[in-house]
Amino acid sequence: MNQPMSVSSLLSPQQLLQSGVRPQSPGLSGWQAPAQGLTGLRPQAPAPGFNRISSLLTPDQLQTYSQPQRQSTPLANPLSLFGQQSVSPSAPAIGLTDLRHRNGIQRLQQMQPAELKQLGEKDKKAFFAALLPAAIESERTFGVPAEVTLAQAALESGWARSPIGGFNIFGIKGSGPAGKTTVNTTEFYNGRYVKIKDGFAKYHNFAQAVEKHGKLFHNGYYDKAVNQYAKDKNVDRFVDNIHGIYATDPNYSRKIKGIIDDFGLKQLVDSTRMV
Repeated sequence: MNQPMSVSSLLSPQQLLQSGVRPQSPGLSGWQAPAQGLTGLRPQAPAPGFNRISSLLTPDQLQTYSQPQRQSTPLANPLSLFGQQSVSPSAPAIGLTDLRHRNGIQRLQQMQPAELKQLGEKDKKAFFAALLPAAIESERTFGVPAEVTLAQAALESGWARSPIGGFNIFGIKGSGPAGKTTVNTTEFYNGRYVKIKDGFAKYHNFAQAVEKHGKLFHNGYYDKAVNQYAKDKNVDRFVDNIHGIYATDPNYSRKIKGIIDDFGLKQLVDSTRMV
């Protein structure tokens, strides 16, 4: 079922000032049109003020407005903001038409390791906010809970203090788009922790790392976790189902759940999803 979309939600603050539309208080709900005329799908006859607003939109913004938003319902292989078809057809459409969401992924593509490291050291909320758009898009594309993606990024990289190869914040082994690197790592084998050398993937940017992290969950080892989450949207159960597969640490699921709870990641993700 189609959901009404606000024309003014596509406008920048500068465009809103030109149009004379008053913004609401800043927040996740964004900019809203005044009560008369500007909400809903494109009308058959322009509502009062529509021409004045639409004249300020760029061609891309007009194209976005002309296509109605969708609710969180299953789509057949929707195209993701990562530029590929969804591996998880049952994943909801999250934020596809939200320009701020798209811009957040673009900013993450340009972010340098030192920047994310600084956020991890000084402002944990800002750390999660930087990764949030890509994490939400990963859920839409691959069916991996955004909360888990965020928590794993924090845990695996030590809050970006030690991203492998510069951008691998998930400790993913093997080869990546930028090659691979060999580093010392700690694994849990036969009841004890041991130091070993292993090969880890390298990525060109953090957004690419999030994308490849999501795709990893479709290698056959995580089918139970992904399929169960598609049915019940239970994040804790997803974490339980990847325990012992993603990492050898016997306390891994407890640590991931702890980060999700301590930093209110479920509330953060729920308040940001476009439904």
